Amino acid sequence: MFANLLALPFLICMLFFLYLAWSVDGKYAPYMVPFLVVSALIYILNPQINWWWYSRNAPKLNQDLKNLLNRFCGFYSTLPPEDKRKFEGKVGLFRMGTNWTPIAWPEDNLPHDIELVLAAQAVTLNFHKEQILFPAFEKVIVYPKPFPSPEHPYPHSSELYEPDGCLIFSAENLMRAFFNPGKLYQVGLHEYAKAYLLANPNDNWPPFEAEDTWEKLEKLSGMSREHVETTVGLSGLDALPVAIHHFFIFPKSFEATFPEEAEALKNNFSA
Repeated sequence: MFANLLALPFLICMLFFLYLAWSVDGKYAPYMVPFLVVSALIYILNPQINWWWYSRNAPKLNQDLKNLLNRFCGFYSTLPPEDKRKFEGKVGLFRMGTNWTPIAWPEDNLPHDIELVLAAQAVTLNFHKEQILFPAFEKVIVYPKPFPSPEHPYPHSSELYEPDGCLIFSAENLMRAFFNPGKLYQVGLHEYAKAYLLANPNDNWPPFEAEDTWEKLEKLSGMSREHVETTVGLSGLDALPVAIHHFFIFPKSFEATFPEEAEALKNNFSA
């Protein structure tokens, strides 16, 4: 990390004067203080310093992760080369700025491809925004399989839990949908759409409250309400996050079915 490299020369100077004070003469001891203070400040401000640096020098994705995006992320694959590099940088920043919390994983290590998938789905929504993180939901909990929670004490695949400011996912359905784009509902995009709505309540959101809304959503996507709710593992889902999912995954058929709503969503996500 950049902050560690920044602190290194100050630590070396501090150790140098410590050595002189110990081995040569105690009068060298006060010279340690400025270097100690600067090192301590860098340690305290480590996250902010790293974020400042990497915002201007975005962390790069390795080629394997780029290949995954190009093959399975429809939004990324249609971007021109310059915007692809911008997307990759934002994904790298999102991964760095997210508090990943793996539960029930070997050695508590979350595979990089799972981080990539969730970051890519979040950045798809925030691509045109300066703020790429969701400050109210920077903690992301990932289980290997569907999980129960206090709010929903039965196995399900994704959840936004507002009181604790976290998003919770099952990697199983998350990755299965990512590797089958357009065939299975993507729970990562669904939950981040909900987070986006909470972060931008004053945007002009189409209501999607007509009686035939779910029928139209199914027709344009091939995904029934039953499929969507079974995939998420929760019933009674709001139509708007589902519509946002379809807006990004099935852009042409969505615009043909909901032309006015598509225009409103374009304005919201490109502003």
